[in-house]
Amino acid sequence: MSVGRSNAYWAANRYADEAEQPAATAPLTDLPAAPAGRFGALRTGLLGLAGVGEVVRFMGSSWRWAWEYSVGSRKLCWIHVVGKALSVTFTMTEAEEDRLRRAGRVPANMARAIAEAQRTGPVRWCWLPLDDRRAVDGFLRLAARKAEWLAERPTPHRAPRARPVAAEESDDSE
Repeated sequence: MSVGRSNAYWAANRYADEAEQPAATAPLTDLPAAPAGRFGALRTGLLGLAGVGEVVRFMGSSWRWAWEYSVGSRKLCWIHVVGKALSVTFTMTEAEEDRLRRAGRVPANMARAIAEAQRTGPVRWCWLPLDDRRAVDGFLRLAARKAEWLAERPTPHRAPRARPVAAEESDDSE
């Protein structure tokens, strides 16, 4: 899924080699000071949310390496390091969009990202550039809400698998 960006855009991913997984903190030293600072603030903010975990994951030939944040098995967002810039992809369901609208004013850049998002089934795939600290702070406010919403929903429950019963050994040996 390209999420509305061209192949040329994604090809500029700073960490493009599938064989070389970047360290979780690599952008802190690999980027110029301003984007590195935004990455640090974003990462610290996301990891500070209750129940949020981080995985640096290769996401295929389009996205390449991305920082994936989730609450349990539910995905919160993906951070992309493309060239010297940061961006984030996040999903929104219709229910989440309704909750966000009812919560009050949504920053213009966030509203635009949601409105221009690609819909795949029941979710919108939203892409947001994080060009300044204000964009990072705005996204962190949204991420905090979304993390709360993800934590509210019960984890889908799978029926337990039947285990084969081991035959009991008999003590009758004659």
